[in-house]
Amino acid sequence: MLPSPKHESARLETGTKNVGKTAGPQGGVPLSLTDDVDRASETLYAAFADQPANDYMMRKLFGIPLDERFSAARINGAQHYMNAWYHDHGAEVVEANDFNAVAIFTVPGHHATPPRSGDPTFDSVFYDQLDAAKREAIRGTNGYYYLYVVGRDPRDTRTRGSVRAIFDAYKDRADCEGCAIVLEAINERARRVYEYFGFRTCLTFQFGQGEVNSAGELDAQGEGFTAYLMVYLPEQRTSTK
Repeated sequence: MLPSPKHESARLETGTKNVGKTAGPQGGVPLSLTDDVDRASETLYAAFADQPANDYMMRKLFGIPLDERFSAARINGAQHYMNAWYHDHGAEVVEANDFNAVAIFTVPGHHATPPRSGDPTFDSVFYDQLDAAKREAIRGTNGYYYLYVVGRDPRDTRTRGSVRAIFDAYKDRADCEGCAIVLEAINERARRVYEYFGFRTCLTFQFGQGEVNSAGELDAQGEGFTAYLMVYLPEQRTSTK
């Protein structure tokens, strides 16, 4: 889902659709803001295939019982709906290297929250607990970018630097504006990658306990999933510590 770390730097210009190429020792990395949610979703389908934590969250958001068959086609349909929902509510959809990697960010002052799932336990974690922790994590900044999703097409094993280019571009913007970037890592591997890119964990949380095990299988004694709320703080703030 995420590429091996490389060393490209990136700059994303707002207010345009074609944002050109970013500088780097291995050549430019093309970055663009896009309205092509269909093509962006195709990349994200591949990135999130066989991700039980993601499948569980899609079930909850769309009210699909845990014991009901949830085919890849339906999972992708749910993901597509959420991607389009964020885009329709003003989020930026950015692609790198001709959709080799895709991310969806809400921007400072323009955050939208999807409707609650109707599951009190799930909503308490993802809406109440995380919102409170997020407010505390960004205290002293000028707002925040929220990374709803980022993924790289695993079918392309040759293209490199796409996810890094996206992160570098938004970190540059956050630094210039004195803003934070907030995201959730839904597994340990993702947490380690985000740490490499300068994020730190501000809350470790669990979801799905007593419903599923860590593989997403029904289990009344299951441990569920461990996830991490993470934040990148702007250089203006961290440099004064």
